[in-house]
Amino acid sequence: MKTQQHTSLSRRSFLKGTGLGLGALATSAPTFAWQNTIDVHQGVVATATLKNAGLQEQDQLHAQYMTLTDTLDLAIRADQQVLIVLGVVTNKPFPYSVDSKLLYASLKHLLAQGVSAQQITIAYHTEQDLPPTAPLMASASKALGVDLAPARFINTRYTSQWETLALPNALPNVRVLASAKRADHLVYLGQLTDQHGQPVAPERAIAHTLLAADDLVHYAEQLDALTKIAVLNQAVFAKVRLLANNTTRFISATKTASTEEKCVHPGILNISNDMTSQAIFARHYLSALQDEAGVSARHAQSLVWMQHGSSRDPLTTRLVESALSRSGVALKKVTLG
Repeated sequence: MKTQQHTSLSRRSFLKGTGLGLGALATSAPTFAWQNTIDVHQGVVATATLKNAGLQEQDQLHAQYMTLTDTLDLAIRADQQVLIVLGVVTNKPFPYSVDSKLLYASLKHLLAQGVSAQQITIAYHTEQDLPPTAPLMASASKALGVDLAPARFINTRYTSQWETLALPNALPNVRVLASAKRADHLVYLGQLTDQHGQPVAPERAIAHTLLAADDLVHYAEQLDALTKIAVLNQAVFAKVRLLANNTTRFISATKTASTEEKCVHPGILNISNDMTSQAIFARHYLSALQDEAGVSARHAQSLVWMQHGSSRDPLTTRLVESALSRSGVALKKVTLG
């Protein structure tokens, strides 16, 4: 399902229109011609209501995942390489880390498309490698086979598998994970908030996982703009075909600077084919759950919401619709069977 139309902008127009605080980067490269695009599109977000099914929850999430991804009609062929990028990964289980059930469902879906285990790589970034007993490892082993799963994981904090991308006009180069550059498709699995209760932006999570940390230091204040440079976009971000969150639980920041885990009954399995649309939907879904005042959308646009199971969850549906309407996003709702 194609949803993107790209409009090229000059460097002057880009700097004037985005307001992203790019002064330092622009000063360091006064003749730099920005080769970026701004998406003017109608992003698709497919969601499904998830009941707490106890021991059956993994099977239920798997079934819903298959329904939603089939709705988005992903063009992934059996002979192509796929890199799964995990968002926040810690030594704690979901929601402090990506939901292991979501990884299981994603892997089973790829296998059902004819993609073999040898064509799938999983990238994450954390201080300690995941042990074989970690929930994410266990789910991968169950989906792919015990002997294959550990070899498919790459902790990019310690890897040496980088390829250098030369950026235009003497800007500091950026190294990208070799598996990302070789991949035909990227799948991002994340969560609403990180371990500190802050909303997770998919583009930033992907950048921090797939780009070398030493290189990102040069672009700490311009990361959003960096992701739009053509050579980097083509190597990484243009390959993102699917983004998914399981929102049945999330970490919430409290007034005392601590955090607490919150559960949503029922929660929503949230899948999108576009990074901006995913971020907008997730941000305002989180706003609705926390009953906060609506935050204005950074990019006013249309958003197609494909809702599966809305009749079983009318309250959450109304909350999300209200939060999105307050944001200025034009919402088109499509009810799946």
